[in-house]
Amino acid sequence: MRIAALRPDQQTPFGVDHRISIFEGDLGALSRSSGHAGLSVANELFRWAGRSPSTMAWDFTALALGVVGADRLVNRAAISPDGWTREIELTVGVSDPHRWHALSEKIAAMLSFLTGDFWKLTFVEGGYHPAPPKKNAGARPETCVALLSGGLDSLIGAIDMETRGKDVPVYVSNRVRGDVAKQEKFAARTGAAQRLLSLNADPRTSGVAAEISQRPRSIVFIAFGVLAATLLDKYVMGETVDLHTPENGFISLNVPLTTMRRGSLSTRTTHPKFIEMVQDLFNELGLNVRLSNKYQFKTKGMMMVDCEEQDLLSELAPGSMSCGRAGRSYTHCGRCLPCMVRRGAFLKWTGRLDGDGTVYVHPKTELIVHGKVNNDFHGKAFAEYDDVMQALTALDFVNRYGARRWIGPAIGTITFGDAADDYRRVAEDGLAEVGEFLELTGLK
Repeated sequence: MRIAALRPDQQTPFGVDHRISIFEGDLGALSRSSGHAGLSVANELFRWAGRSPSTMAWDFTALALGVVGADRLVNRAAISPDGWTREIELTVGVSDPHRWHALSEKIAAMLSFLTGDFWKLTFVEGGYHPAPPKKNAGARPETCVALLSGGLDSLIGAIDMETRGKDVPVYVSNRVRGDVAKQEKFAARTGAAQRLLSLNADPRTSGVAAEISQRPRSIVFIAFGVLAATLLDKYVMGETVDLHTPENGFISLNVPLTTMRRGSLSTRTTHPKFIEMVQDLFNELGLNVRLSNKYQFKTKGMMMVDCEEQDLLSELAPGSMSCGRAGRSYTHCGRCLPCMVRRGAFLKWTGRLDGDGTVYVHPKTELIVHGKVNNDFHGKAFAEYDDVMQALTALDFVNRYGARRWIGPAIGTITFGDAADDYRRVAEDGLAEVGEFLELTGLK
């Protein structure tokens, strides 16, 4: 599938199957496109900061918007022989096509690692150069950028950073329905309401059945962080700005539970290898932004136990979002892998099965009595979900053959070097937290 991500005033290259309008566009221009992404980003940035990001930051964002737009346009089930892997040829308008073209193979490899697809990148003249804001910018004295998604890990990251007071972050949110109120509340309760930058990629398609797996969503979240980083006085003065991506090590590594989840079926949103590839791209492009995850060797439960402000965490944690299948209900399903990781973390933190104030669809709250699952439950509604069965299979495999064999090539010294043992340890500990929760449900 050949797709072009361009400004509306650019000519569509020959042979393109679909066109995505990025950054701007009137109704007439949008009607000639198969989709659009990022139409409000520039205006929202200018309202918040009163200055424009660097040219290279705009270029990286153009790539990110093109990727998420193309991802939605190409439905896996409709076009892929195996129901998953796609071949996508993406053309993106940038300010310096020659520089980007020299990196096209590296970028394709990075995107393939992230989404499990085959990518081919072409770059053409057409970078985004919006008119500078009319309003005087003023100072932007913040010292770093941190992502704030509305999830539990980024909440803990914000609590820790604000409590320690060593840095003054700008918090960047990818504004999506269901998360906005959480993001705003978390920023306000940690004392950072005026330092929250909320942007929205809002990828849309027309005339096609949209793909919903959203494997590349992290790249646009990182792109928004890069835009924010280049706005800071620190960056303008030539210093490197840290971009924090708080995520527990177990989910970050996402070791496949079973052979059924190998490869692209396990998300790689903040996988160390993907982050390394993005950092390498930043370095090649001359973007003075340094990606950082201070929780890489902690499980979600460890993050909760070690959080710097326990009272605030107790207040806000139940309202955070972890579920991978919440859908339009915005309610935790309770039995997908992220939900099980969350429930295991709450158990480690409180020591009680009923110490989690989160509302889950499965099991119902009333089935938990005095910290244990009611005998009427028997785990039936919980066990019918495939993630639960795969977690039980992984736990049984570890019990029989050991964690090292379960982890296998997912964590090796070639990729992780001397830190491989530390990565293996957090993977093993993370699975153990899930196992402790499942044991109390009577399933393990």
